Amino acid sequence: MGGAISWIFSRQEKRKGLGMKKGIAVIGVLLVACVTAIAADWAWEFKPINAQMAIYSGGLGDPIAPTPQDAKVSFHVQGKAARDLFDHMGPDAKNECGSDPKVRVRARERLQCIRYSKSDYSCYFGFDLKDGKSIGGSIC
Repeated sequence: MGGAISWIFSRQEKRKGLGMKKGIAVIGVLLVACVTAIAADWAWEFKPINAQMAIYSGGLGDPIAPTPQDAKVSFHVQGKAARDLFDHMGPDAKNECGSDPKVRVRARERLQCIRYSKSDYSCYFGFDLKDGKSIGGSIC
Protein backbone atom coordinates (compact mmCIF):
# COMPACT_ATOMS: atom_id res chain seq x y z
CA MET A 1 0.00 0.00 0.00
CA GLY A 2 2.87 2.37 0.83
CA GLY A 3 4.31 1.90 -2.67
CA ALA A 4 0.99 2.82 -4.24
CA ILE A 5 0.77 5.99 -2.15
CA SER A 6 4.31 7.00 -3.11
CA TRP A 7 3.54 6.35 -6.77
CA ILE A 8 0.40 8.51 -6.60
CA PHE A 9 2.28 11.42 -5.04
CA SER A 10 5.27 11.12 -7.41
CA ARG A 11 2.86 11.18 -10.37
CA GLN A 12 1.23 14.27 -8.89
CA GLU A 13 4.53 16.12 -8.64
CA LYS A 14 5.18 15.46 -12.33
CA ARG A 15 1.84 16.91 -13.32
CA LYS A 16 1.17 20.55 -12.72
CA GLY A 17 -2.14 21.33 -11.10
CA LEU A 18 -2.63 18.11 -9.10
CA GLY A 19 -2.36 18.93 -5.44
CA MET A 20 -2.16 17.04 -2.21
CA LYS A 21 -5.94 17.22 -1.76
CA LYS A 22 -6.57 15.37 -5.02
CA GLY A 23 -4.07 12.69 -4.06
CA ILE A 24 -5.78 12.16 -0.72
CA ALA A 25 -9.14 11.98 -2.52
CA VAL A 26 -7.79 9.26 -4.83
CA ILE A 27 -6.51 7.28 -1.85
CA GLY A 28 -9.91 7.67 -0.15
CA VAL A 29 -11.71 6.33 -3.21
CA LEU A 30 -9.34 3.36 -3.36
CA LEU A 31 -9.91 2.56 0.32
CA VAL A 32 -13.68 2.75 -0.07
CA ALA A 33 -13.46 0.42 -3.08
CA CYS A 34 -11.43 -2.09 -1.06
CA VAL A 35 -13.84 -2.02 1.89
CA THR A 36 -16.82 -2.37 -0.45
CA ALA A 37 -15.25 -5.39 -2.16
CA ILE A 38 -14.62 -7.09 1.18
CA ALA A 39 -18.15 -6.35 2.43
CA ALA A 40 -19.69 -7.68 -0.79
CA ASP A 41 -19.12 -11.25 0.45
CA TRP A 42 -21.32 -10.66 3.51
CA ALA A 43 -25.11 -10.65 3.30
CA TRP A 44 -27.75 -9.97 5.96
CA GLU A 45 -29.64 -13.21 6.41
CA PHE A 46 -31.25 -15.29 9.10
CA LYS A 47 -29.75 -18.76 9.38
CA PRO A 48 -31.23 -21.87 10.97
CA ILE A 49 -30.03 -22.72 14.45
CA ASN A 50 -30.07 -25.70 16.77
CA ALA A 51 -31.67 -24.41 19.95
CA GLN A 52 -33.78 -25.43 22.92
CA MET A 53 -35.70 -23.32 25.38
CA ALA A 54 -37.16 -23.72 28.84
CA ILE A 55 -39.90 -21.55 30.36
CA TYR A 56 -39.74 -21.36 34.15
CA SER A 57 -40.32 -19.24 37.21
CA GLY A 58 -38.07 -18.54 40.15
CA GLY A 59 -34.33 -18.53 39.56
CA LEU A 60 -32.01 -20.54 37.35
CA GLY A 61 -30.54 -22.26 40.39
CA ASP A 62 -33.98 -23.15 41.77
CA PRO A 63 -36.49 -23.15 38.88
CA ILE A 64 -40.17 -23.85 39.42
CA ALA A 65 -43.21 -23.99 37.15
CA PRO A 66 -44.02 -20.64 35.51
CA THR A 67 -46.80 -18.58 37.06
CA PRO A 68 -48.97 -15.76 35.70
CA GLN A 69 -46.86 -13.35 37.78
CA ASP A 70 -43.43 -14.78 36.97
CA ALA A 71 -42.33 -16.36 33.71
CA LYS A 72 -38.86 -16.43 32.22
CA VAL A 73 -37.27 -18.20 29.26
CA SER A 74 -33.77 -19.62 28.93
CA PHE A 75 -32.37 -20.37 25.48
CA HIS A 76 -29.61 -22.90 24.78
CA VAL A 77 -28.03 -22.59 21.32
CA GLN A 78 -25.67 -25.28 20.00
CA GLY A 79 -23.77 -26.15 16.85
CA LYS A 80 -22.59 -23.73 14.16
CA ALA A 81 -24.66 -20.82 15.48
CA ALA A 82 -23.06 -21.19 18.93
CA ARG A 83 -19.61 -21.37 17.34
CA ASP A 84 -20.31 -18.23 15.28
CA LEU A 85 -21.44 -16.36 18.40
CA PHE A 86 -18.41 -17.58 20.37
CA ASP A 87 -16.01 -16.56 17.58
CA HIS A 88 -17.45 -13.03 17.39
CA MET A 89 -17.46 -12.33 21.13
CA GLY A 90 -13.81 -11.50 21.65
CA PRO A 91 -11.44 -12.72 24.34
CA ASP A 92 -12.20 -15.48 26.81
CA ALA A 93 -13.47 -14.64 30.29
CA LYS A 94 -11.12 -15.48 33.11
CA ASN A 95 -12.10 -17.83 35.95
CA GLU A 96 -15.56 -18.61 34.57
CA CYS A 97 -17.41 -21.90 35.05
CA GLY A 98 -14.78 -24.08 36.65
CA SER A 99 -11.12 -24.71 36.19
CA ASP A 100 -10.94 -27.15 33.26
CA PRO A 101 -8.24 -25.61 31.03
CA LYS A 102 -9.80 -27.21 27.93
CA VAL A 103 -13.12 -25.39 28.46
CA ARG A 104 -13.19 -21.82 27.16
CA VAL A 105 -15.88 -19.35 28.23
CA ARG A 106 -16.83 -16.02 26.69
CA ALA A 107 -19.39 -13.92 28.54
CA ARG A 108 -20.73 -10.49 27.65
CA GLU A 109 -23.36 -9.05 29.95
CA ARG A 110 -26.05 -11.77 29.94
CA LEU A 111 -24.84 -13.79 26.96
CA GLN A 112 -22.56 -16.72 27.76
CA CYS A 113 -20.89 -19.01 25.22
CA ILE A 114 -18.79 -22.04 26.08
CA ARG A 115 -16.40 -24.08 23.95
CA TYR A 116 -16.09 -27.55 25.41
CA SER A 117 -14.00 -28.84 22.49
CA LYS A 118 -13.19 -27.82 18.90
CA SER A 119 -16.55 -29.21 17.80
CA ASP A 120 -18.78 -28.64 20.85
CA TYR A 121 -20.09 -25.12 21.50
CA SER A 122 -23.06 -23.89 23.56
CA CYS A 123 -24.50 -20.43 24.20
CA TYR A 124 -27.05 -19.38 26.81
CA PHE A 125 -29.22 -16.30 27.23
CA GLY A 126 -32.67 -15.53 28.55
CA PHE A 127 -35.51 -13.05 28.93
CA ASP A 128 -38.00 -12.16 31.61
CA LEU A 129 -41.29 -12.71 29.79
CA LYS A 130 -43.17 -10.18 31.93
CA ASP A 131 -41.03 -7.14 31.09
CA GLY A 132 -38.92 -8.35 28.13
CA LYS A 133 -35.63 -7.59 29.86
CA SER A 134 -32.58 -9.68 29.12
CA ILE A 135 -31.55 -12.08 31.89
CA GLY A 136 -28.93 -14.77 32.12
CA GLY A 137 -29.71 -18.14 30.60
CA SER A 138 -27.28 -20.30 32.55
CA ILE A 139 -25.44 -20.51 35.82
CA CYS A 140 -22.64 -22.63 34.31
